[in-house]
Amino acid sequence: MAEFRGVFPAGELVPAPCGILSVARSTTYEGSDYDERWVRHLAQEFDTLPSFVRLLTVNDDVVTGGQLSDNQSDQRYLDYDPFYIDVEDFASTFGINGQDRFERIRKELQAVTQKALEYEFWEGKTALAESNGNMYLSKASASTIPASGAFAPQIALMYLEQAIADSPTGESGVIHMTRDIASILGSRLIYKKGDDEYPGRVMTRLGTPVVIGSGYTGNGPIGATGATASATNKWMYATSSVEVHLGRIEIVDEDLASGVDATINDMRLKAYRPAAIFSDPSIHYAMRVTIPTT
Repeated sequence: MAEFRGVFPAGELVPAPCGILSVARSTTYEGSDYDERWVRHLAQEFDTLPSFVRLLTVNDDVVTGGQLSDNQSDQRYLDYDPFYIDVEDFASTFGINGQDRFERIRKELQAVTQKALEYEFWEGKTALAESNGNMYLSKASASTIPASGAFAPQIALMYLEQAIADSPTGESGVIHMTRDIASILGSRLIYKKGDDEYPGRVMTRLGTPVVIGSGYTGNGPIGATGATASATNKWMYATSSVEVHLGRIEIVDEDLASGVDATINDMRLKAYRPAAIFSDPSIHYAMRVTIPTT
């Protein structure tokens, strides 16, 4: 008779600190009835692009050089098509007796949600697949590049901080970078340790929130020179504040039996949730970064 040696349960899945959910204004819908309000399509109102901003004298006279911005646009809504985050758990039916496989797949989906949001926000894979108008970081021609060429991380950060100042209303922006760039910047970033309720977060010395995404690829705007990320070539972005919508986690299988393939004695469970992530067009800048190798 085979000797049973025992199995310890898996440890807690903890998403990386300083990710997109440490910065985004996030709304989670606990009931599927709420999904009908946004899951097929949503329009987000924003008020960060006034048509005209200028200074006038007390007599209502125009001031030479007093114009702050001139957008001449009536755009006040951002249209967005949500996407789904999907997780499958494939394992033998001869697994651990008493293991709650539904709970396991819920934990897996909950843990991977942040990374999936970051990947879609940077790459726009579902937006490209559907050819919709969704905003994402590397969208072709969506970003303004403050200075052409590739720069050291601290110089690129300097350009992005200044570019945020060009926001028509002077709003606070968000800077997005990969983990290697954040590591090089070191003390130029300020780390705030999190707790059980709030994740760890990072800001620049000027207080600009920073997202260090595990799902960020480092690729530049599609079609830009040097857009493809490599070990020595990455991109950073600056945007306006980020909005996230998350639906309730749903498990497709009604019970364990429905996930069993009896021909091979395996079980496949599937869970998903709807999601949306975007920022408005008032701030969208990109800078190419050279990463040193020594």
